[in-house]
Amino acid sequence: MLGIDSLRLVTGWSMGASQAFLWAARYPDLVRAAAPIAGSARTASYNKVFLLSLRRTLELDPSFKSGFYEQPLLQGLKAFASIYAGWGFSEEFFRTDAFRVFGAKDYEQFVEYFWEPFFTSCDPNNLLSQLWTWVDGDISDNSIYNGDYEAALRAITAKTVILPVNLDRYFPPVDSQYEATHIPNGRCHVLKSIWGHMEPMNLSDTTDLDGVLNELLV
Repeated sequence: MLGIDSLRLVTGWSMGASQAFLWAARYPDLVRAAAPIAGSARTASYNKVFLLSLRRTLELDPSFKSGFYEQPLLQGLKAFASIYAGWGFSEEFFRTDAFRVFGAKDYEQFVEYFWEPFFTSCDPNNLLSQLWTWVDGDISDNSIYNGDYEAALRAITAKTVILPVNLDRYFPPVDSQYEATHIPNGRCHVLKSIWGHMEPMNLSDTTDLDGVLNELLV
């Protein structure tokens, strides 16, 4: 319909990385290169435990009312933000007081300044919808691959560089390395940063990431 018969590069961060995997597996003749950043082709069980804790912070808020709430779920959303803070950035980020670049004097102020303003402005049901999308992420869960995860990875013919972050608690490099072994033209390139999963937001040094993306665009 749009007259596009080739995509030079499909990339994305976090759940966007999951989409990059999916596009490459579903449309191997269309995608020339793929660069999933800090994400996975299938959501791992450890990751799902984190997502379960987030879901329960909202559903157990006294005002939730099975999703038919009549007022903002501030208690649940603030708890949601504090859980996210401990997973989004690494242990070393907090140990070295790296949060000070955000103007916070300590970990609690960092949660208050950085995480709470974002999540308290979100609609809880919208967040829950995103959580379920994340939980159910699996590029093989369709009528093409029928749950055969390795077959879905093998179907990716694009030049693929998977870009995990070494201290990412959601998507550890070990999962990316496994994915890369099943993609015919794939490899894993580990980004190193105490920012953990949030590394793509760190604009102070994008040399490593930009270098890989430029390589794929050649």
